[in-house]
Amino acid sequence: MQNFDKRYLAISLAFVVFYICSFSCSFSQVNANDGSPSKESSLSPLIFKDSASADAVKYLGLTRTKNFSLADMRGSLFVIEVFSTFCTSCPRNVPVINKVYDSVQKGAAAGKNVKVFGIAIGNTEMEVSNYKAAHNVLFPVLTDYDFSVHDTLGNPRVPYTLYIRKTAKRAVIVDTHQGTLDSAEAVLKKLSALN
Repeated sequence: MQNFDKRYLAISLAFVVFYICSFSCSFSQVNANDGSPSKESSLSPLIFKDSASADAVKYLGLTRTKNFSLADMRGSLFVIEVFSTFCTSCPRNVPVINKVYDSVQKGAAAGKNVKVFGIAIGNTEMEVSNYKAAHNVLFPVLTDYDFSVHDTLGNPRVPYTLYIRKTAKRAVIVDTHQGTLDSAEAVLKKLSALN
């Protein structure tokens, strides 16, 4: 009987230790740094392999429709909304980014060297087209079907908003925002301060 009690106690202890370790490991993964670039850090080249729409090519001043980078785009300050069409909270940022895009287009905010666009992570052109129609997306959206741009950005959780300053030599992340945005006015104020 004593052997049975010892085995039962050992198995019970092993289960408790396993349960505690499992819980603490999963908790640390949820709260861990997702590897997103920090503010004021140089950005590795973002290479877009997927085709860009004719509107995006024109707006961003590109000379080709695929295999281009941020360095190929016209502009010196970028607001980039990183999202997925499968994300349930990402559509909340659409009206905010639409207003920012509209203000920048009208020249009412931040200057003519500002560009606003989105990057759809892991999505096809058809998924993006459907998402744009369903959520009335006005700003250009580039696709990152193979997650290569997402990997370069450090695999941030979406929605994720980047503010990038580009010079002739490099691109620098000057600010980021994880999650839903409060208002277009707050984004425009930030752009004015950064410009």
